Amino acid sequence: MQGSRISTEQLDKLMNLVGELVINRSRVKELTGEATSKDLELVLSDFQKLTRELQEEVLEIRMVPLDHITNIFPRMIRDLAKAQNKKINFIIRGKEIKLDRAIMEEIVDPLVHLLRNAADHGIEIPEKRVELGKDENGTIMITASRQQNYVLIKIEDDGRGINTEEIRKAALEKGLISREEAEKLSEREAIQLIFAPGLSTSSMITDLSGRGVGMDVVKNRIERLGGSIKVDSKPGSGSRFELRLPITIALYQAMLVKVGMERYAIPFTNIVKSISVRKEEVRHIGGEEVVVMNEKALPLLRLRKLFQLPDIQKEENLVVVIVENAGRYIGLVVDALLGKQEVILKNFKSRLLEKTRGFAGATIMGDGSVILILDVNSII
Repeated sequence: MQGSRISTEQLDKLMNLVGELVINRSRVKELTGEATSKDLELVLSDFQKLTRELQEEVLEIRMVPLDHITNIFPRMIRDLAKAQNKKINFIIRGKEIKLDRAIMEEIVDPLVHLLRNAADHGIEIPEKRVELGKDENGTIMITASRQQNYVLIKIEDDGRGINTEEIRKAALEKGLISREEAEKLSEREAIQLIFAPGLSTSSMITDLSGRGVGMDVVKNRIERLGGSIKVDSKPGSGSRFELRLPITIALYQAMLVKVGMERYAIPFTNIVKSISVRKEEVRHIGGEEVVVMNEKALPLLRLRKLFQLPDIQKEENLVVVIVENAGRYIGLVVDALLGKQEVILKNFKSRLLEKTRGFAGATIMGDGSVILILDVNSII
């Protein structure tokens, strides 16, 4: 007997209804906060337990193992290797790791693109590898692991690595950066340029990898899911792409912060840590506020300034939330940290709001107030 199939739309609707139930539960709790009835306390406790169990069950139904999509990859790599007379060992680890099926459907194309790139441009032909003192068999490995509140997927190869000179040249030719900027770029910053819109070098374009379908498409798809992507590469040793993805797009683990009179949520997938910085530690470099950490300058972005609010007078210490995107770090200056919260993401359905930069959506709190969820990827 075959298991009944439930459409993603039905699951989304069910998750929305559970979300409304969770919000209403918090609302009831807020409204009865002062009441001291023992019976009411028991009913509320049961209500909380039931909604939590229902929430977990619906989330579990939405989850599918990575194996759901990775089973197409070995043959794809085998065919690519054969077409180019290459020898490639392909390894998959962590295919039992589960993700929300809505996320799974969205990451197939980015993973295919990254794996094709590794097979097509990363791995050298056997003769070249032997000449370089490498094993004639190249290796491409995809590894998935469950972190605290996100899934980490790594795509690694031991090929030629990314040629940063070629990237600088292509970025210059397309007018993405000036000559002065190109000279100032560190190796790590130059590598990140592969995500720039419209950038494709001659070694990125072949019949196999899709005629230069840019890495920007991959990056945008991952970020739209509330995830992030970063790349690391060493010439001659290979490349590693890291995808950080939320386990589900319905629920966010977020840090609530206060800016002015409002509260905002910052997704935990982007947060590195929060620190306190003394006012005198803030320096100015090229008109930008920075703080030196581990001998590196961390740029600061005051959310008050971003939201066009007046500065706080007599400020002693800055509350800074360090966030990361594609290997870039920035410190978001907030007024106060309000603690960790599980939030139900509501996307902007209005055509007027869906292109709003800086926000991924909103959530409704137990007191009925609406809180905006910051989209760190578009702020950095």
